[in-house]
Amino acid sequence: MKKDDIYRALLPLRVAAFEEIVSIARAQNLAEASSKYIFTKYVYKLIEEGRLCRIQKGLYGVLGPLDDPAKYLPDKFLVGAKIRKGGFLGYHTALELHGCAYSAFYNTVYVCVRQGDRFDPLTFRGLIFKPAFVQDVDLGTEKMKYLGQTIKVADKERTFIDCLDRPRHAGGWEECLKSLQALGGLDFKKLFMYLSKRQNKFLLRKVGFALELLKKNSVFYGHLEEEQLEALRRRARGTPSYLEPKRGVLNEDWCLYVPEGFEEKVLRGV
Repeated sequence: MKKDDIYRALLPLRVAAFEEIVSIARAQNLAEASSKYIFTKYVYKLIEEGRLCRIQKGLYGVLGPLDDPAKYLPDKFLVGAKIRKGGFLGYHTALELHGCAYSAFYNTVYVCVRQGDRFDPLTFRGLIFKPAFVQDVDLGTEKMKYLGQTIKVADKERTFIDCLDRPRHAGGWEECLKSLQALGGLDFKKLFMYLSKRQNKFLLRKVGFALELLKKNSVFYGHLEEEQLEALRRRARGTPSYLEPKRGVLNEDWCLYVPEGFEEKVLRGV
């Protein structure tokens, strides 16, 4: 029965875009079938049977034989990876995929897209999928194997820079820095190359300040050389910036006004 064959072929995907369903259906001796026919004849019936779950238009969760449709929760990373073509997973979502997120569970998934590929934030059974607008969707990304599929995610170096650029997308300063503290294997030459391309002095100051903090507090930053930090300090010179709006004590090395007790507050207990 073709419906069962299609379902069995979909099972390994766990989450399927409609185009993937059409491609699988056409491989089941339905080469001439229209998309409308495939939806009406197979997709709609699989939804009725509780074997597919509509997440949003064109995106479906594939339930296993033992899954309860009322309690089903799709894999958030696969949903995020397939919610918008051309995008990639970044910020706190990338921290999770790189295995260093401080919080064990985080219900917001950040999908990085160009402005022209924007989508409305989606909430599905307690999971929240948000677009994060970026100019470059290729530099600093990698293909990662995940549950037998390939997903596009920010690499470690871009994740570090992006999280410091928008710490709110990384859970706020405490979550951000405690997560970055466990991010091992950074290639600092690559990180500094990405940073140079941003041409953003405020971001450079934040990166330098964070690297100095992390070098003191994490074994994963022991290979960061003082000469590399000093080169950043020279580039950081100029009129000071505020790490947080209109308050703080001046850190002269990084030309940043930093809230009093910032280091103790955000890295407390680590």
